Amino acid sequence: MAQNYISRGEVITLVAGASYTSGNPYRISGFNGVALISVGSGERLSFQLEGIFEFTLGSVSVGDPIYIDGSNNLTLVSNGNSLFGRAVTASDANDKFYCRLLQS
Repeated sequence: MAQNYISRGEVITLVAGASYTSGNPYRISGFNGVALISVGSGERLSFQLEGIFEFTLGSVSVGDPIYIDGSNNLTLVSNGNSLFGRAVTASDANDKFYCRLLQS
């Protein structure tokens, strides 16, 4: 193994510039991910960059691109927003769906 190998990179640690809530989607410094713990500004945030997570958004179909806006809300609207992930399930009766995180 290379001597400069650090980690798999699935989870990174960042110093939070704001408050973050565990389980919520965020785009931070160009990274798409999910907060693994709730933290306040200035605290160390564990930020998951890979995987499949359950979120809430209506009218999602399998394969739909999921975008994130400047307020960290998920949306199906691409215009002015950043690609966040791709739906691996359709939204159910409660608007829950599974999303695979993507980095763009």
